[in-house]
Amino acid sequence: MKADLHSHTIYSDGSLTVDELMTRAIEHGLDVFAITDHDCLDGALEAYNKHTSLHMVYGVEVSTKANNESVHILGYFKKPLEDGNLIMTLEQHRKNRKIRANRILDLLEEKFLIKLDRSFIDLKQGVTRGTIGDEIIRQGYPYTKQEIFEKMIGKDCPCYIPSTQLSTHKGISLIHESNGIAILAHPCLLKNNNVEDIIRMGVDGLEAVYPRKNNSEDVYRGLAKKYNLLVTAGSDFHHLNDYGHGDVGECFIEGKDVERFLQVLENEH
Repeated sequence: MKADLHSHTIYSDGSLTVDELMTRAIEHGLDVFAITDHDCLDGALEAYNKHTSLHMVYGVEVSTKANNESVHILGYFKKPLEDGNLIMTLEQHRKNRKIRANRILDLLEEKFLIKLDRSFIDLKQGVTRGTIGDEIIRQGYPYTKQEIFEKMIGKDCPCYIPSTQLSTHKGISLIHESNGIAILAHPCLLKNNNVEDIIRMGVDGLEAVYPRKNNSEDVYRGLAKKYNLLVTAGSDFHHLNDYGHGDVGECFIEGKDVERFLQVLENEH
């Protein structure tokens, strides 16, 4: 079995629908797949309720912060959530994201004379900086996604505004409170945090396989072994030929890694 456990749809900042993404996963030879939109479970729920050859895992990517740095925690659940503190927190996050998006657009207009039609904000469940970058390009401004992030909306850039104040420890706790598995997403992207410090906050695993050149799979597998953690993989798919992310199935775990993940997920109750 092959599993890619990190991807995004049009519900947050991806370009494909749930059906399109699932079709691509099947075409790329995956057996187990997860949709993990930013702070949004709608896409995961839609996929969970479809009947295909894929084993769909119900998941979400939760935005948290530690040491003044964005830390994303992937939450996976045995079955869809109906209520609880995590659901309420995600709803508030989505509201805050839309407020932040409007503030970023104000700054883009002020500092770069980029004036966007803002109707896209209401059409998305989770509006991220990636969503805004895509809209700048879609609405005809002559920039690449890389330029937009490196010069305008990336961290320490003129139009950057952080997304959340939820602590990483609290985010992990909310996932566990909902009987889920908490995985540290793309540890290779951390700059202000030591991975072992995040591990000590109680994560259940590490996304050791990730499509960045600086990703050190052997290092993260070593840490997973040291702390008896799960190992996962994620393409973090957003778009085809995307800056900073991979294609569906580009990164995967297989064999015993998949079996152990599914076993732990099944035993959560």
